[in-house]
Amino acid sequence: MEKEIGNERKNLPVPFDSGLLYTIVAIYYVYASRYIIRFNFPTEINLLLSQILFLVVPPFLLAFIRKYDIKETFRIKAPKPMEVLLMLVISPVMVIAGFCAGFIGLLAVKGIFGRVYIGGEITDFFSKNLIVSLLLIAVLPAICEELLFRGMIQRGLERIGAGWSVFLSGLLFGLFHFDFQRLAAQTLIGFLAAYVVYRTGSIFNGMILHFCNNGLLTLIANRAAGSAPQGTQVVTDPFVLPEFLEMAERYNMSIEQLLVVMAAVLSVILVISIVVIFGLIIVLRYMTQNTVEKPDVIKGSGKGMIAGIPGLIMIGIVYTGLGLLLLNYEIGPQILKFMGMM
Repeated sequence: MEKEIGNERKNLPVPFDSGLLYTIVAIYYVYASRYIIRFNFPTEINLLLSQILFLVVPPFLLAFIRKYDIKETFRIKAPKPMEVLLMLVISPVMVIAGFCAGFIGLLAVKGIFGRVYIGGEITDFFSKNLIVSLLLIAVLPAICEELLFRGMIQRGLERIGAGWSVFLSGLLFGLFHFDFQRLAAQTLIGFLAAYVVYRTGSIFNGMILHFCNNGLLTLIANRAAGSAPQGTQVVTDPFVLPEFLEMAERYNMSIEQLLVVMAAVLSVILVISIVVIFGLIIVLRYMTQNTVEKPDVIKGSGKGMIAGIPGLIMIGIVYTGLGLLLLNYEIGPQILKFMGMM
């Protein structure tokens, strides 16, 4: 049975803080980022500044203004060796599950809109020096995004309940990537990281999961991308690339038939991966049964999440613009440009 550690009331965030912060960061991230670009810094510097200024500074500033306990709010506690080991075991399975979920998500988008849209900027990061790629895509987001979502936002949501905090923070994390094509994979990672941080009481475990996920994908993509810069080109339909056409021809299938078979195989692998992850989560639950800190729930505090609605509306507008872009409506790119996403 879970034990409640520390019955004294702690000065921690509430759902209003989570909602307000989500809105502020969404507006800040979308509109303020365009001003950083005007300084003509290298792309690496732009990414570094945007992650720190937009994802790290706001939650710490809010915590300072509201006089919250920094260490408790952000769960700054060294993880136990067995917890770290478990994170390292979970990570490759999570990568497989995330890849399967992401690929199936892309197929769903293609089925609905007729195509998908993948920008070339991210491939530029993959084609850089491996150390640079890992720092930009694995280390930086693992620290900055976890401090925001598994720090202030999740802590505030725990006043509604532990289950709700894991669900909502994971969903908000997935939505914040401003791309419904990656929503399934990112949300899955968000759920898992949120639960791990809650059970262990250490944000560093979430960072380890986040880093391992992005790091493993970076290693694979860096090797595939090679060293030649890809530019800002976009791929509107990756399923008609030569690799897929050759595979379909090899197995005497049409592209559509090949994709159906791949979707079926990946669905099976996804289910198996989720079952394995669930088993590992049971192990984590057993390991933390005597140390997990149950949240101090405040009845009626969930209303404070209304403060996050403007941020969700903004993200919804971005998703609408992306959908219209995929449907070849001219207003789609105009919306994304207005929102600072192109």
